Amino acid sequence: MAGEVSKEALESILVHAMFAAKTVRPQRDRLLEVRRRLQQQLNPSDDDMTAGLRQSALDAEHINLAFAATLNKLAVERMKVVVTMKHCDLACEISKVYYDGMNDGARAIATCLDLAARSGARLDLSPAFAAMPDEQLHDALLAQRLPARPTTQTEAFARVEAAFYAVKLCKEHHIPSCIEHLVGVRATPVTDESEDPVDASTEHVAKTDLSDPAPAADAATGEPPQATANRSVDVDKARDYLDRACTLASLAVKHIDLAVAVISTFLDPNKVASLSEFTDTAASISEVPALPGLICC
Repeated sequence: MAGEVSKEALESILVHAMFAAKTVRPQRDRLLEVRRRLQQQLNPSDDDMTAGLRQSALDAEHINLAFAATLNKLAVERMKVVVTMKHCDLACEISKVYYDGMNDGARAIATCLDLAARSGARLDLSPAFAAMPDEQLHDALLAQRLPARPTTQTEAFARVEAAFYAVKLCKEHHIPSCIEHLVGVRATPVTDESEDPVDASTEHVAKTDLSDPAPAADAATGEPPQATANRSVDVDKARDYLDRACTLASLAVKHIDLAVAVISTFLDPNKVASLSEFTDTAASISEVPALPGLICC
């Protein structure tokens, strides 16, 4: 049928789609776990700070009432240090998602679209996504209406494209913004210069740059961004960005899973099983260095 990809090409596309699914999914799960831990820190079942203040007051009664205020102040400062170290630990976990599976997943998804275009697939893509600001793209991806039960190759590739933008936006905007508001240090953008040029049909995908521009020096002090980074710490904003990152990652997993399911119907089941086994081995999650400038606790 015109516009459909050959079985040989579909096998290559399916390998990369399976690889993307098996690298993005564990990163999604890692983000969900970090969000759970952050939520516990923001809403602890036992108010550690209150307990610390109460204990310091009791200690003050046995020592000298004059030290009560000092001990209370020290207790507050201690809890602030503990919370900061916990946030640092969470930022380290998020940075692993940023530098690891999300980058591999985005590359694999882009390769799917590249191979489909080169193989003569009929692509129904959305060039407008490439020009949208980050927050507008986030809303557009959530509002996008695709067939609930895709059956054609064209519908499968539309899911792949949606997954590409969801992963890329999550990786290059929401995760770095979450880290910045959590500890005051923005992740260094990950670049991949080895990526092959793609066909004109998917040129808007390949050229999309969703990363934020490098921040300028502080206008008041003239200091570089790193010197004033701590001023950007806002845990509530960090939680909001993390929520959006989790939503996008979950959306990407859904799109890729549907695309894999549809593409698999055009191939021999034994071949699909073989490719799945191969990608199980290939899609390993490697540990990477933590975000530069962070101290993992």
